[in-house]
Amino acid sequence: MKNTGYLLMSVSKKLRYELNHELSQLDITAQQWAVMQQLNHFQQLSHLVTANDLAKILDMDKPTISAIIKRLENKKLLYKIKNSQDSRAFDLFLSQSGLEQCQKALAISDLILTEFTAKLSAEEQNQLNQVLQKLDSED
Repeated sequence: MKNTGYLLMSVSKKLRYELNHELSQLDITAQQWAVMQQLNHFQQLSHLVTANDLAKILDMDKPTISAIIKRLENKKLLYKIKNSQDSRAFDLFLSQSGLEQCQKALAISDLILTEFTAKLSAEEQNQLNQVLQKLDSED
């Protein structure tokens, strides 16, 4: 099939399936990993982030992001502190075990991507990255 949209969705689905399968050994999903990755990024920058911020960044609706945060909090991978600017909001942080899980998940994610793109030469991988970045840009 040569339909570009279908191919993009099919490849994305296969990659997400593999990632979810491998992340299951850490008892997290790809969506939870995405939240943890963003929290890790913002913590490294010493930048506070709320559930609303994450919902916008990850293009998730509020009920979805809230459910993910609740699951990660129940697993003791993140914690919340009341936001000093908005009494209804909480700043989110990865716990020490969350930071450790994040590093393990990063290694798994890198391995999955390496295996997934192994059919491509280094030049093809670079070209794919460039094309995807171009398609992802907001210009």
